[in-house]
Amino acid sequence: MPTSSQDPAPLLPSVARGDAEAFDALYERHASTLFAVLLRILGNPEDAREIMQETFVQVWNRAAQFDPERGNEIAWMISICRNRGIDRIRSRKLREIRESQAGIEISRRGPSVSVSTGAENVLRTEEQKLIRRALEDLPAAQRTALELAYFEGLSQSEIAQQLGEPLGTVKTRMHLGMKKLRDGVKQLYSK
Repeated sequence: MPTSSQDPAPLLPSVARGDAEAFDALYERHASTLFAVLLRILGNPEDAREIMQETFVQVWNRAAQFDPERGNEIAWMISICRNRGIDRIRSRKLREIRESQAGIEISRRGPSVSVSTGAENVLRTEEQKLIRRALEDLPAAQRTALELAYFEGLSQSEIAQQLGEPLGTVKTRMHLGMKKLRDGVKQLYSK
């Protein structure tokens, strides 16, 4: 794999002008390097492919921001993919923490039952039904933000970008949604 200093010409200026052929050449030139970086960060080929795709979308959208005075193309692109990879790890860890906390909270507030393996499955199924019902009762915008965060592992910034909403709006929706979800689950348990 040649490095950017050995490349015949930088491609990002052409990509910034909307040149799809330059973008294809940029992809061919650097995709394997970016994939290797992401695979090392994430340890999962599926996540690495997904983040690599997101990286190239960001490169296409922000190619005009590339400053050759500050570094070469591959360094700029590695910086983008590394940041996105780290964001994925953070969102994955945050999701795991939230799911764990939600499970603890639900089990603390749920009815006290002496469980066997079969009873655990029934209880888990009932808890899932309660959570789904509580989610359905949320306003659509709050439900969407929470689903993107918890089921797709997106950060609040990624949700804001995907929905085309301000970050503050997404944070508020998620905060209110979580509060309503907790209250809704409490009410469903008390029925």
